Amino acid sequence: MRARRADSLATAALHALKHCSAVARCAWLAFALVFLLGACRSRRSLAANEQADLGGQIAARVGTEAIPLALVAKVSASQRVPADAALRVLIDDAIAADAARTRGLDKKTPTSWRLRAARARFTSNKLFADAKTLGPPSDDEVRTLSAEYWRQVDRPPSVRTIHAIVKRPEKADAAKLRDADKLAGEIRTAVANASSAEQFKSKAEAVPHAGGLEILVEQLPAFIENGDIVEGSGAMAMPFVRAAFALAYAGDTSPVVETPFGWHVIRLIERIPEERMPFESRRAAFTDEAYGLRVRRALDVILADANKTSPSMVLPSAESLMREVIVEGQSAR
Repeated sequence: MRARRADSLATAALHALKHCSAVARCAWLAFALVFLLGACRSRRSLAANEQADLGGQIAARVGTEAIPLALVAKVSASQRVPADAALRVLIDDAIAADAARTRGLDKKTPTSWRLRAARARFTSNKLFADAKTLGPPSDDEVRTLSAEYWRQVDRPPSVRTIHAIVKRPEKADAAKLRDADKLAGEIRTAVANASSAEQFKSKAEAVPHAGGLEILVEQLPAFIENGDIVEGSGAMAMPFVRAAFALAYAGDTSPVVETPFGWHVIRLIERIPEERMPFESRRAAFTDEAYGLRVRRALDVILADANKTSPSMVLPSAESLMREVIVEGQSAR
């Protein structure tokens, strides 16, 4: 059985060598030779180890590595193979790992980086499995995630508007500010009888104005009563929000409203009803997100503890050096 596994590994390695660079071929050959020699040297002792009762919870040993019975059981269950087959796979893996360590491959790049990545994946997978054992999202987790994803699951009533703004001039004197306010009033008169958003825009833009003052007419994304924008991110100025929510019906137009950005005339286009997902439906929808929260919290604790013994520091030169790194598919600039 082991001889067949070694032959198949050798065949796979030779096939892979056809597609590798010269440096990669050397690395492959070194690893394959070490693995095959290690497998041959250990064949007899491993056969004895597989059959020996080592006592306690240890199923086998390969060099200094112990293979716990619990690990054999997990591999057997996950791969759906008999326990003895699972043990042979674990022993073969241990032989290969021991041979690689003997050659110092675990200390060389990129092998060492791949090993670190594998350990990181194992850690995250273990944390995720632990998170699942805690059960479905708690009420507090649902509330936390609802606050983060309120646009999708807990959206309050919102309004959609169009407005004409006379932008606040930069470094303007009092007379200039009065002119801007007056112009906004003229816009309000011009759009009062506009029958549509399109007509509101054309009438507002047609109001004559002196140089140095700028009129902008635009339809805005929907926002809720605290100013948060529903369709995207960001928030509206609260004087604008209060004036918009005070409008009684679609087509209603506000008086001139001043904000830090200028003087606005607001037309209500529509009121959008609230859309709230039932709490228990959120609990089901947030299952994976809640697991992710638990994993991040657990990982934060692990990293905080690890940083005490192995503090990290990004060197000042890192930013400039990273600009020189060329990612595959990108051209150097």
